[in-house]
Amino acid sequence: MQSVGASKFYPRVLLAVAICAVSSCLLVSGCQQFLSGPEVNNQKKTPRTIYALGHLRPATGVIDIRATPGDRLKSLADGVEQNNLIPADGILGTLDSYDMGRKQLLALEQKKQLASQKYQHQKQLAAAQLAQSNATKAQMLAKQQEVLLKERKLVVLEAAMELEKLEYEKLERLRVEDPDLVTLHQLAKQKNKLDMANQDFEIANQSCETTRIAADLAVDAATESYKVAHLTHEQVSKSFSQQLETRLIDQEIEVAKEALKRSMLLAPKYSPHALEKLLAVEIQDSPEASGVVSTEDHISEPEVGQHANASSQYTVLKIAAADGEIVTQSPIMQLGDLRTMICIAEVYEADRKELFEGQKAIIRSPAFSGYFADGDLKNLNSNDRWGGIHGKIDKIGRMIAPPGLTSRNPLAPADRSVVEVRIEIDSEANEKAIQEIREEFRKQNKQIETTWSEDANSHAAENVGLQVTVEFCSKEATNNVAAETGSREITESSEYGPTT
Repeated sequence: MQSVGASKFYPRVLLAVAICAVSSCLLVSGCQQFLSGPEVNNQKKTPRTIYALGHLRPATGVIDIRATPGDRLKSLADGVEQNNLIPADGILGTLDSYDMGRKQLLALEQKKQLASQKYQHQKQLAAAQLAQSNATKAQMLAKQQEVLLKERKLVVLEAAMELEKLEYEKLERLRVEDPDLVTLHQLAKQKNKLDMANQDFEIANQSCETTRIAADLAVDAATESYKVAHLTHEQVSKSFSQQLETRLIDQEIEVAKEALKRSMLLAPKYSPHALEKLLAVEIQDSPEASGVVSTEDHISEPEVGQHANASSQYTVLKIAAADGEIVTQSPIMQLGDLRTMICIAEVYEADRKELFEGQKAIIRSPAFSGYFADGDLKNLNSNDRWGGIHGKIDKIGRMIAPPGLTSRNPLAPADRSVVEVRIEIDSEANEKAIQEIREEFRKQNKQIETTWSEDANSHAAENVGLQVTVEFCSKEATNNVAAETGSREITESSEYGPTT
């Protein structure tokens, strides 16, 4: 009996225990969901704001103008002053080594000129020798022709001698046959003609051979001399040594020009025409004027052109050296193109994943004034404040490195690595923020100063290198701003659009 009752009782107890356990689990999970649900929703409603240190600089960076240490600053160009635009030609000044470099360049130019004059003299001399040898050759050929004519004349003299001999023999025969027909005087006269003919023939015959040999030798010598002169003229005209010498001098001139260029202070974009004027030297013909080079008219000469317009956009941010000071390793001056300002923020590596390109950011600093000065909270339910320069993320760096900016908070950790984030100034967002500030001032009956600048880029350009605090808006806030901007554009277009 007891075993049967116990066997019926145990299953019921186990079923009751199981039902109690399941009820307890459901109750606990429901309580946890009830307690954790608001917390999770609160976390989703309050996104985390990221802050970082940054500094303002031109989009193209701050450009250091340096020179060779140990040299001396001779003078700055006219118009090169702090906070002013640089000259249009991009020539900022010269060093003491400029004058010595121009003298060296002048000496090389004179050396090149002398080498060219020497080459022209050699060329003219070779041409004169060629002409002289050609004339000599023609003269020897003429003498050779004279010898040929003399040989022909010798034949005529021999024939004349034979005729006189025949005439003399004829007279002798007639004298023997009839003494009265030919007198002694006639016979003696014919004998005299025969002797003269014999003498002329002998003289011509004796000198003809030697004259012919001499003429042939003279023609051969003149021909060889002409060949040598012609070869010399060709070698001078195509003188490789002269070309090599000129080429070496040209290389020395290029090196001297490069050294002279380093003795000048040049902007990143300068006028090649103005630089060419500074590098050019004029060689005077008179010995008194040689070595005298004028440079006063080149430093401050303005020039209009593409390079000049590009050069004149740079502003002198700082001048660290005065005329006559020794050049050190520090920059002589610093330039910047202030037309486009940006902010480089240093974000902690752990916060990089929260950032994205196009994300809104606000640049704040106590140094800002006017519309961009830090103001009060917009409302008590938000951490948003008035003021600041609005921007957006342009690029997010990939290089993780130690921070370059020192935090002014002594409790800030110093052992974190950062990534650089490039922020460009958002003109539309700044215009919208200025309009909101004006409306708020109108509501509070506050007066707006007429001297307040509305150009955020110009305001940032007044504080190059300023260390600022960057506040990155959350993704939801960025999307809300984009949505509000889109809706505002649609409203304005519908409000001010054409009506019927």
